Amino acid sequence: MSQPLEIINSTDHIIKGEVTYMTIFCASHYFFAKPNSKWRSEKRGICPIVEISAEIKTPRGTFTAKPYISIGTTHSLFEVVELRENVFKVVRMRNAKAGKQVIIKSYEHSFLEHQ
Repeated sequence: MSQPLEIINSTDHIIKGEVTYMTIFCASHYFFAKPNSKWRSEKRGICPIVEISAEIKTPRGTFTAKPYISIGTTHSLFEVVELRENVFKVVRMRNAKAGKQVIIKSYEHSFLEHQ
């Protein structure tokens, strides 16, 4: 089972957009998010994403973010960010959950210790 799709709005503006999937069997999702909030879809299934586009409504007008484009990703966490004033981009986020630390034990044995 796949993870729910989340799009985080890290801007101070309202955003709306579309998630486009690889196959015709997966209908596009349309999303809307208030400033500094997130949109979540529980009904993604196993559909690979090929594009996430977004429009940002600011006091200076409506701007189109540079879309996230893929050949078909199953990644599920994305973010709309403002790179500089009125320049926006949809980016893939790494897993935001804190993972367990991995401790690798290493031993330095020499041939002299075994002789």
